[in-house]
Amino acid sequence: MTRTICVLVLLLALVGIAITEQICVNKVYTHMGTETMAIITMVKSTPYDEDKKAEFDETTIARIDSLHDYWRKRERTLGIAIRHIDLSYISDAIIYARNFVHSGNWEESVGGLARLEYFVKSYHEIYKLNGVNIL
Repeated sequence: MTRTICVLVLLLALVGIAITEQICVNKVYTHMGTETMAIITMVKSTPYDEDKKAEFDETTIARIDSLHDYWRKRERTLGIAIRHIDLSYISDAIIYARNFVHSGNWEESVGGLARLEYFVKSYHEIYKLNGVNIL
């Protein structure tokens, strides 16, 4: 009887940890998606000439730097629940987009941010809270 109770308590604790983990992953991906969409809107609203570099305002640059810092802080924690190769795709996409925003390349900035948005949405869908991910 005590063995059964111990097994049930252990099983409930593991399910609780898995649900908490999934909620944390969901929060990170939701934040990443929201911020990426906001940055895309800011970049697309910046006027540009094909012959010159775009001049992004400080808010856009600060926002993408903030997104980069946010991801770097959470990447290690997410490595517990998510394959590192999946995390590296998002890391690479952030760095790619960030470099082009800093250099003022409008077209590559939009392309890099679209790539980032794709990866965030894709992995958010894969790692969303569901029974399979909990098990």
